[in-house]
Amino acid sequence: MKLTTGRKLSEDKYVSNHHKQEVNLLDCIAKGDENALERLYHGYYSRLLRFIARVTGGACRHEELINEVMFVVWQKAGSYNHNCQPSTWIFGIAYNIARKSMQRTKFDECQSLDSVAAENPSLSCNDIGLQQLEMDDWLETAFDVLAPEQRAVIELTYFHGMHYREIAKIMDCPENTVKTRMHHARKKLAPVLLRLEEKVFIRSEK
Repeated sequence: MKLTTGRKLSEDKYVSNHHKQEVNLLDCIAKGDENALERLYHGYYSRLLRFIARVTGGACRHEELINEVMFVVWQKAGSYNHNCQPSTWIFGIAYNIARKSMQRTKFDECQSLDSVAAENPSLSCNDIGLQQLEMDDWLETAFDVLAPEQRAVIELTYFHGMHYREIAKIMDCPENTVKTRMHHARKKLAPVLLRLEEKVFIRSEK
């Protein structure tokens, strides 16, 4: 029990320190510090890549959209009011930009994950975000049956570890709406995932 408690305290301390670091970066960005923006960009690139890819249904125009997110952060860092985690604020910006971008274009010019890595040497093969995106690539077929709002809820819950109340802030909706979207998403995913598992099993048996 002591070990568990010690680990929990250590994790809480890390989260607290990480939160303070990100708040400090936003404060510096609000004062026009470009180096702080670059640090925040590198810290969020992988997570934003994954999130935008999932919400839009593929790794399409990812670089352009991430740059749009960071441009808004640069412009509005001074408006961050500390009422939520910096990550909640930033993902809220990303969600709005991804949603508006889907309204503007059909995303018919998509890039493969290999081209994502090739165009971004700073992303190594050991990059956690890119690894997760590759590892979960087989889920794309399943995610295709979901609406963008449902994909966002699944992604933020299971892959970014966010609570419903955080997701509600990001998506600017009541928490019960988030729960409803999760419920419907699970119902839609269940039969699709079952079929995919059967295909994988059959392929492995050959």
